[in-house]
Amino acid sequence: MTNSDHRAEHGQMSWRDVFTAAMAEKDPQKLNDKVAAAEAAIFERLQHLTQNSHSREERLALREASEALLALKTEVLKFPDWRQD
Repeated sequence: MTNSDHRAEHGQMSWRDVFTAAMAEKDPQKLNDKVAAAEAAIFERLQHLTQNSHSREERLALREASEALLALKTEVLKFPDWRQD
């Protein structure tokens, strides 16, 4: 059983589900909370992966999801882009 199977069995959403919900949110009032929840889910999954050996593909997917959330935060939520000089 994978970690996401275990989560679904216990009524919890996988990091992918939480991320997808954040990316699909159109209500600016809800978006900030959904982005924060997605970031927390990604962080939790990364912590789990450091304790276990899992696929390189999932690590890449986590990195891409993190980058997409950062873009959403800077472009839609107007957070400052810390990558700029």
